[in-house]
Amino acid sequence: MTATTGGARASRPRPEDEPPEFVTTALKTHRYLRLSFVFAVGALLIGVTIASVAGNYLKGSISYYYWTPARNVLVGVLIAASVAMLVLNGRGGAASIRLFGRWNINVPSPSTLLDFAAIFGPLIAIVPTDMKKTEQGLTTFTCEVNEVECLPKAALPDVQNAVLTYIFAVAVILAVMWFVRSRNAKRKPFALLVPVTAVITALALFVLTFVWNDAFPYIRLGGWSVSIHYLATFLFFAAFALVVWIRGSRDDDPEDRTPPTPRQKRWYKGLAVAMALDILFLVGLSVFAWIGFEDLFPGFPEVMVGEFAGLIVFAWFWAIQTRQRWNEVITPLPREGSVTAGELSRRLTPVE
Repeated sequence: MTATTGGARASRPRPEDEPPEFVTTALKTHRYLRLSFVFAVGALLIGVTIASVAGNYLKGSISYYYWTPARNVLVGVLIAASVAMLVLNGRGGAASIRLFGRWNINVPSPSTLLDFAAIFGPLIAIVPTDMKKTEQGLTTFTCEVNEVECLPKAALPDVQNAVLTYIFAVAVILAVMWFVRSRNAKRKPFALLVPVTAVITALALFVLTFVWNDAFPYIRLGGWSVSIHYLATFLFFAAFALVVWIRGSRDDDPEDRTPPTPRQKRWYKGLAVAMALDILFLVGLSVFAWIGFEDLFPGFPEVMVGEFAGLIVFAWFWAIQTRQRWNEVITPLPREGSVTAGELSRRLTPVE
């Protein structure tokens, strides 16, 4: 017997129960792809810790580490995680969940929501938060004399290059999706959510970066200013929190060939609630900062604590789901009449 991440116990598979090699290739790919999210969070936390301890770049927010030597780690982890989310594409469509135990509502499926979150993951990396005047001297970037906070002019070409790359990448991905789509298949619910959101995001980002860019990296509406970086962060984690909740609340999940144990489902619900509370906490801190209380708890890095909590919940979910689906068989589509097809049928057909 072996212990699972969610607390359940499962029998260790015997050699004769293992699927054929051509099946385990797909199985291992998905297995380690999910596990890579845990490693990515670990890499980010290690990079931030090294910059804080060895480089003495202690910040109040993980986002500010863009302006430290941990920048490459921060950007690399976020881009890699976003690509992995796109790769983990499932059935799509809609998911029905029960709200407050009374109403059934349809929401995008977890696979669709992961694709939605993947739109905003790269933006967290390539559109930085501004640099405060007090942070000058820590890097080669500086603000102008009269600026309290800014996007340093020396950093603007890097950001613009990354934004253009993002826009072209979105265009290429959407073109490929359109080309390989099944023309005879019935369109699933929420099928247009991801492509439409991606197009709107790319166009808006182009305008805010290259046309109406006086307030960049902010969106300025009258007296209101919203950070593009933090808006992308909110959308990313809000979509992911909904993914976790669906995993814990939906019975007979069509995307689960190996359903979660009752204990794993409780873990999913608890993690979803924890992430929702963490998002509300960070949004609340932003509201207090907007009305003039930037250091709500003097000497305590409350923003960083909230960000660390969100990352830990993110990694813990993927650790549990990796164990849940550790031996989930992913069947390829062999040619009819081939040896591979016959072997697959023989090995996967239950013996009566």
